[in-house]
Amino acid sequence: MKQLNITGIVLSGGKSSRMGQDKSLMEFNGKPLIQYAIDTLKTICHQVVISSNRPDYAFTGCDVWPDEVDIQAPIAGIYTCIRCSSSERNIILSCDMPLVDSRLFEYLLMMDAGYDAVIPEHGNNMEPLCGVYNKSAVPLLAACIAAKQFSLQHFIRSAGSRLIEIGPGLNFYSNNLFTNINTMGDFGLLLKM
Repeated sequence: MKQLNITGIVLSGGKSSRMGQDKSLMEFNGKPLIQYAIDTLKTICHQVVISSNRPDYAFTGCDVWPDEVDIQAPIAGIYTCIRCSSSERNIILSCDMPLVDSRLFEYLLMMDAGYDAVIPEHGNNMEPLCGVYNKSAVPLLAACIAAKQFSLQHFIRSAGSRLIEIGPGLNFYSNNLFTNINTMGDFGLLLKM
């Protein structure tokens, strides 16, 4: 269900060094990986943008927002896009998580009031590249960058964050929900799903 005043932000700024090629453009079932993230966010968000320093995404129809700070870390794209966003509520989704279900974000959005970030976790794994970040997070993101503290886990522990356990009791859950494609081995497993 599309909601007004929520911006979807697809993170596609990594170097794909472990993959050896731009993973965002690798095709899975006839679609580039980045298109899965865009399609997922478009079902909920009034606007979807791509966080990247590369201009390769004209085919998506989405605006591309380059990092304002020159560091090779996801926090740079998250900071830039949330700062530039006109929305109080923003959904972050990495381009290499093609099996994320939009109902995950609908669930997280029900619990984001009063928090800088609402982040899913499963077992002991936190998923900071797949969550709801509010505009209130910008000052702390800036402070973390200024202090050269680029770990998103550090930011989440320092911020007013809420971690939401995602597991089998939820109707949108699957064991593959948070599958992350970083290597050719990961991609080979995805192709077999």
